[in-house]
Amino acid sequence: MKKQISVLLLGVMISMTSYQLKAQSEIKSGKDVVRAMHEKYEGRWYENITFEQETTFYGPNEEVQRTQIWYEAIKLPGRLAIKFDDLEGGDGILFKDGVQYGFADGEKIQETERIHDLLVLAFDVYGQSPDSTFRQLETAGYNLDEWYEDNWEGKAVYVVGTSEPSMTIPQFWIEKERLLFVRNITVGRQNSIQEVQFNKYEQLGDGWIAPEVIFIANGQKGLLEEYTNIETPDSLSDDIFDPEKFLGESW
Repeated sequence: MKKQISVLLLGVMISMTSYQLKAQSEIKSGKDVVRAMHEKYEGRWYENITFEQETTFYGPNEEVQRTQIWYEAIKLPGRLAIKFDDLEGGDGILFKDGVQYGFADGEKIQETERIHDLLVLAFDVYGQSPDSTFRQLETAGYNLDEWYEDNWEGKAVYVVGTSEPSMTIPQFWIEKERLLFVRNITVGRQNSIQEVQFNKYEQLGDGWIAPEVIFIANGQKGLLEEYTNIETPDSLSDDIFDPEKFLGESW
């Protein structure tokens, strides 16, 4: 029996290794990286997730200025609801299908088109067609024809958006082994260099979540997000993501 189990485990390991080698050999562009991300978790990634987020804001010399609790709900693909301080309060942000809505003091004060590239890269890529992800990332400024391989925090990664190291070209970094988004670099206002890191990944069912997210501007940490009370409910009400009903909803 032990011999049979050992042979079975060996077969599984060989099969997984063969799959990884085949997947890596088929990477010829950034689009191939996106396809591989989707195919690896297709039908297995969670569709809904909620969590509380302790948000720490930093000032000059990375001194803590303030902290705030955000309550977040995500429904794949394309929907992210955030309420500040209080789930029953009137302040928050809603992202839905390429539009960002802002709310303050119980009123909608903002409605603007925006591709939330972090939402796409860390969540939506696993729950929508690769073609949809291609369009969104290209609209957000990433060149999916350019890519190279590198290392990040001791792990091999695909870097998509540039064919060589650069801090001035929009790019995103995907860990090769688990095909998870770990880093991006973009150019912000006044040509500032913006970097975001998704760290400390934890398995969540057949999917993953990075409970630590760091935002860096010109080499200085500006924002730290730390997730707790992470849950994957079977469903979330569509009303949460309706800009006309958002303020009256909680989760």
